[in-house]
Amino acid sequence: MMKHKSSIKAAALLLAVLLCLSACAQPAAGTTAAPEDTTAAQTEAPETTAAPAETTAAETAAASEPAASEPAETEPAVASDDPLEIANQYLEDLNNEWKQIAEDYAPEIRTLPSGVKVQRTPSEYKIDGWMWQSDTISYNTYWLDADNRGCQSCHVSLDDLIANMNYDHPAFWNQELGVNTTVQQCLICHTFGDGYVAKNYEFGTLIHGIHYAKDNESFSGAMGGNCMSCHNATNDSAGMQLWDMVKYQKLLGIVDVENVEGEFSFTQDNVQAMSEVFSYDWMHSGYDNLRHALGVHGANVQPPQEMFDEWEITIEGLVDEPYTMKLPELIAEAEADNAVVTKVSKMVCDWSAVGGGGITNVEITGIPLTWLIEKAGGMQRGATGVEFMRVDEGSFRCVREDRIDKVFLVYKIGGEYLDGGRGYPVMNWYEGVDAQSNVKQIVGYKVTGDDIDYDSRIPCGWHNEDGSFANKPNATILKTPEGLLIETGKEHTFEGYADAFDEKIVAIEFSMDQGKTWTKYDLDDTDVLRWVYWYFTWTPETDGSYVLTVRATTESGLVSTELHSVMVTAKSNIE
Repeated sequence: MMKHKSSIKAAALLLAVLLCLSACAQPAAGTTAAPEDTTAAQTEAPETTAAPAETTAAETAAASEPAASEPAETEPAVASDDPLEIANQYLEDLNNEWKQIAEDYAPEIRTLPSGVKVQRTPSEYKIDGWMWQSDTISYNTYWLDADNRGCQSCHVSLDDLIANMNYDHPAFWNQELGVNTTVQQCLICHTFGDGYVAKNYEFGTLIHGIHYAKDNESFSGAMGGNCMSCHNATNDSAGMQLWDMVKYQKLLGIVDVENVEGEFSFTQDNVQAMSEVFSYDWMHSGYDNLRHALGVHGANVQPPQEMFDEWEITIEGLVDEPYTMKLPELIAEAEADNAVVTKVSKMVCDWSAVGGGGITNVEITGIPLTWLIEKAGGMQRGATGVEFMRVDEGSFRCVREDRIDKVFLVYKIGGEYLDGGRGYPVMNWYEGVDAQSNVKQIVGYKVTGDDIDYDSRIPCGWHNEDGSFANKPNATILKTPEGLLIETGKEHTFEGYADAFDEKIVAIEFSMDQGKTWTKYDLDDTDVLRWVYWYFTWTPETDGSYVLTVRATTESGLVSTELHSVMVTAKSNIE
């Protein structure tokens, strides 16, 4: 109340002063104001009546109308002296500034050669933090420059890049299966591959050498690449990380879904055609190189029919009646004896990476090894197993005598005779183990009594240096390029495979909050000799980017240690 009374008094005093000043400014009563000096007015025009500068008719006409492209002049806004209005205007300007940045730095939407659209960097629909000054600060694109980081910022397809480089790399890509290769698949071989790569743990040395080579100026030149194009810098002394391996933990705008729900199903009956069967095309011997040259990754030509007609198979070693027969005659005799088997079977490479495509499920046609040995009089006492004989050298691969029922002499896949890249005219097929036992262009079998460590020669999963499995079990998501655009509110079906070589898959789990929670689906009794091909249908409820992660469990309790994750981007309106 005291403050209110003081204000009234101050206002009254101010009014009185203003009235006095106004009275002093008027002429006194009964007096005449002094006449103005008109001389100056006649000799000097006041500034307000200065004559305009001369203009042409065209200029005058132009000046009479504002240009169509320019808005008509308006009176400048009178700045408010209200502190709250000033503050609100400041915040509006700040918000508009960040809205414009968000528009200028909107995540790239890219159309792949297949016509599929992807958005590799999440949109940020809401800021989740203490500093809130706009809907978004474009953290991913303006600050992290995420659209210009990672392998696929420069290389739309790593599969095409590696398939077409000068050096004939083992053909690990498998676009027929729907694999989208990332750096994760490179690391299984180039991290620890004792006996297969020249030096272990040299992937960084190799890739830096390629990118910064003297005669490769495109990376740091035209592409504008630098260290951060591939890496993420840490602040915990952990050193540099591969951006593609950690980006999901660094980006804003990824929507976490706790205990994700969907519809799950699986099959083991779907098969590929022979043209879709992977072939790594290893080139470490003369015939390996020839197979590569004949196959789809080389000259892609079919070997002569004469090769099939003249090919011979020998059964030797600890058998009573060794024999050698031409392949056509052997097939005809087996068919006449109803010994030929046609069945669905898988083939998996020991180095099949998580997220990779070194696996197939096909219909094979072949002669059982048991029948071939029985035709030779059976195994003699003391036999421990059978060695597989290659055309160009003896084979390291073999089978223990109690597992020979898993081996077949295969001459057809998917009802077609083998082609050049897949072992024409005939190959060995050993079910449930590493594909390296599936010797191409096999010439026979040798029953042996040697004391062989058979298990060590049939690896069933790739080991890390510490002995843990890198890919057993392997749960992989297929046909989902990074950032695939899907429609909000509509069902989307993910698909992929799970496999564990010689062990059954008993469960598959999905996470959509980067492994914090998992939704588990137990499988019925499965056939270990076929892949598990799964489907997971889910509906995004809101716009945003979502990361699906999958893992599997085997009958012995092994759980995936290397996890495969993919990101999809849901939008209400997809152009």
